[in-house]
Amino acid sequence: MGFFKEDYEIIEFLLERNYLNKGFEVVECGSQDLVENREGQRVLDSKNRQSTKSIYESYGSKSYCCMDLEGYHNAFKFDLGKDLKQEYGFCKTFDLVTCKDIGHWIFDQKQLFTNLHNLCKKGGIIVWRSPIGGGFAQGCFAYHHYKILQLAFANNYLLLGGYITEYLHGTISGKFDSLDRKTAEKIKMRNGGDFIDAVEEYIGREGSWRYLPLTQGLPSVSPTLMFLKQDDKPFIPPLFYFAPPEETIKRNAKSVLQNCFPKVKSNKIAIFGSERAGKIAKIFAQECDLEIVCFIDDFKEGKVENIPVIRYDSFISDNMQQDLDFILIGPHQSGGGLLV
Repeated sequence: MGFFKEDYEIIEFLLERNYLNKGFEVVECGSQDLVENREGQRVLDSKNRQSTKSIYESYGSKSYCCMDLEGYHNAFKFDLGKDLKQEYGFCKTFDLVTCKDIGHWIFDQKQLFTNLHNLCKKGGIIVWRSPIGGGFAQGCFAYHHYKILQLAFANNYLLLGGYITEYLHGTISGKFDSLDRKTAEKIKMRNGGDFIDAVEEYIGREGSWRYLPLTQGLPSVSPTLMFLKQDDKPFIPPLFYFAPPEETIKRNAKSVLQNCFPKVKSNKIAIFGSERAGKIAKIFAQECDLEIVCFIDDFKEGKVENIPVIRYDSFISDNMQQDLDFILIGPHQSGGGLLV
C-alpha cells in the first residue's frame, strides 16, 4: 500500500475542481506509506516508513486518520470486513475516503463497500485502487472492470476519472520479494461511459507485463478511480450478471445518464426501435425523468404504450431531431445517422 505520484495529482485535481475544499477531512482505509514524492521519485525507506498524513496536511486537510489491522501510522485497528458502526462504534464521515491496494484482501466485499459508502459524506469523494482482471499476485480478489462501474452506477456515484498502471511481483517460495511498478497513466476518458474501452485498450497494448511468462513475475493491472457520492442513501450492491435488464436499468438509470450521456437541456429524447429493446430504453428514460417524444421505427407507425411511433423517413423529413437532447439507438439498430 503506497502513495504515488498520481495520488498527489488526484488531490490537486479535486481541489482545483472544488470537489474538495481547504479544511477537508480524510480517512485512508489501509495505512498508506509514502512511496514517491510529487515528481515520482522513490522516497520509501523500509526502516522508517512515513505516513501520508503530512502530505494531506500540506494540501490543507484539517483532519486525517487511517484504518488498518496492521496498526502502522497510528491506525485504528479496524477490520474493514466488519460493520464499523456496530463492531467499533465508529460513525464519523469524511470528505475524502481512500481504499488503495487493500480492498482485494477483504473477504466480505459487500461489507467493505458498505463501509466505504458510509464513511463518505454526501458530496464527498471515494478514491479506489485495486487490481482488475489478471491480478495474479495480489489478495483474494481481482475485480472485473464492468462490475466496478456497475457498483458506481447502482449507488449514483459520478466517475470523475482516474489513472491506471500495472505491477510485476517477484516471488520466492510464494512470498513477495520485489515489485516493479510502471508510472501510472491518466485514463483516457471523456466521461464514465468511456471507462470500459479505456481500460481494455490499456490492458491489450503491446508490451504489457501480462504477456510475460509467469516465471518472470506475477502481473496485475490496477486503476485508481475517483467517485463522487451524490446521494445519502444506503449502499446497494450491483445486481448479478443474469438479473433481468429491466431491474438493472431501474437501479442504475440516473447514474448512467450522468456518467455516459450528453448533458440534457430540453429533457426530450427519442428511442430508435419500438420492440423489446425499445421498451427497455423506455424504462431507462422514465427512471431518468426524460420525456420520450416518440419511438422511431423502420417498419411501423401508430402508438406503443401511448407513445407515438414515427417512421424513420418521416422523422428525418420533419427534422424532429433538432429539438431533442439525444436519440437512444441500440447497438444492432440501423439508425447510425440519427445521432444528435
